[in-house]
Amino acid sequence: MNLIIAIMMLLVAFACSAQQKAQIKVGYDYEVNVDGQVRRADYILLSGQQGSIFYNPTALWMDVISKDDAARQAYGAMAAKLQEAGRGDEVPNRSHSMYVVKDFGKEERTVYDDFSDQFAVYDEPLAEMQWEVVSDSTKTVLGYECVMARSSYHGRNWTAWFAPEIPLSDGPWKFAGLPGLVLRADESQGMHSFTANGIETTNAEIPEMARADWYHKEDRIKYLQSKYKYLQDPLSDIMGGNLPANVQIVVNGKETTAEEVRRASQKMLDLGYDFLETDYHK
Repeated sequence: MNLIIAIMMLLVAFACSAQQKAQIKVGYDYEVNVDGQVRRADYILLSGQQGSIFYNPTALWMDVISKDDAARQAYGAMAAKLQEAGRGDEVPNRSHSMYVVKDFGKEERTVYDDFSDQFAVYDEPLAEMQWEVVSDSTKTVLGYECVMARSSYHGRNWTAWFAPEIPLSDGPWKFAGLPGLVLRADESQGMHSFTANGIETTNAEIPEMARADWYHKEDRIKYLQSKYKYLQDPLSDIMGGNLPANVQIVVNGKETTAEEVRRASQKMLDLGYDFLETDYHK
């Protein structure tokens, strides 16, 4: 399966229409630590002088192939075979489907996010994230000497480490505005973190959103409130929330029951899980 995904990922570069060239490609580990249980996702930052895109490569691949009937059928056949072989957890999925697109000329970022059948897009000014640089605190990340900076942003306190040697005012997720590329960022509760795991120069084209047609303009606060409500009962939009507890369903390639889905979601909330931004609690 890894070979299939690798080949399909190569096709993404040709299938996506280009808007500009990147100068650097950075891989990041995004980790969520809830009561010692760590969940990890891969993200990539393609960044250039005019702008950047931060995305999960599997989500991008799936969004691109969704536009092609033959590719969708091939994916469905692969998923079915993996399910039959008891390897449903290997089926690629869009569980990490957030995109952050930055436009340095307009000094704004555009966020694309979704859950269930709700697809939201909203714009924000880059200057909304303000920093305090702590120049006497340094850390080495991927061989680069990085300087500490702090920011209170949308309900969380962040510590970031940026590399002045890489003069791109960019970073993972929404991070921007520092005199160097952010290679690591941790929020104060220790729940969310981004850490660069590889970096290379590139002249790759920065892709446009493959399925911009799916998204609708939303207010960020209202969207996050709806997303949190969904997390409280992920099956509320199925049969009016009256799905029988023992009914078998497939979630991210795994067979489970409605009750197990509800319990898993509630357990995360009971342990204190919350989103990257928490200022929607009003």
